[in-house]
Amino acid sequence: NASSSATSSSSSAHRSSVVVRAAAPDASTSSSTSSSGTLESNSSEARPAPAANATLLDVSRAFTADVSSGVKPGRGVLDYVRLPAEEYNLLDSNAVTRVQPETFRISAGPQKMLWLEVEPIGILRVTTTERGCDQILEGAVMNDAAAERTGGPENVMISTMNKSLKDLRLRNRISAVVGADGREAIRCQIEIMGAFTEGPFASAGGPRINNLMTWALGAIMPWFLGQLQKDYEDWSAGQPRGRQNVNVAQVAQEILAGSRGKLPAGVREVPVEVCAAVLASCDEDDV
Repeated sequence: NASSSATSSSSSAHRSSVVVRAAAPDASTSSSTSSSGTLESNSSEARPAPAANATLLDVSRAFTADVSSGVKPGRGVLDYVRLPAEEYNLLDSNAVTRVQPETFRISAGPQKMLWLEVEPIGILRVTTTERGCDQILEGAVMNDAAAERTGGPENVMISTMNKSLKDLRLRNRISAVVGADGREAIRCQIEIMGAFTEGPFASAGGPRINNLMTWALGAIMPWFLGQLQKDYEDWSAGQPRGRQNVNVAQVAQEILAGSRGKLPAGVREVPVEVCAAVLASCDEDDV
């Protein structure tokens, strides 16, 4: 796949940190959505080549977050980034259900989106790597929570969104690294891919959807790394984990600050590691 660097919305200094590929994504995994809206993993099923008129999405960004060294044996950064999915710090631990040895169903619970009531659900495959883990989203769907509760038909807007979400793929590569100053750090690289022929992503067109996702990653990833910093500090010290009294307005402000280039302390954008295959594990030799 040919790749080119896109300008980061936060600063021209990060031009090499954003990768937007023009070629079709090469993925070996897929998922399907049953008539009831339930995601089913088909990790062994090869995906067909995208249609000639498909809207292609392929965007990557990477950030690191400095952390203090672990204070207890077995509580180092590498131990943290290789934690099994059952030990992830979630607001609701019941939201994760194992469906296969390395595959999990994750629900965000009922959410208000404009006037709609939805339940975002994803199928996540987690595999350990030499430096951490790969979290691969194999499928996503917005369940119509109101329709399920009342027995009514699915909302047309939610149905349209799901036509795009079924073709969305995402990989979050988390690893333990050592920065130039010798400090330990957590590195996160998110790659978003898709070939869309239906729904709003298809209608948006390639340039618009790629620019939107580039901006979204620049907004969300710094906030996410900031949360990993706090969570690692608690986990490494054996302290209780989890955000208390989450202030949604404050979280929104923090995410918007990232989109404007204001990063949390110790968080910085770094060049993307480009692997030979989009969904293959990326080791040092691939960089």
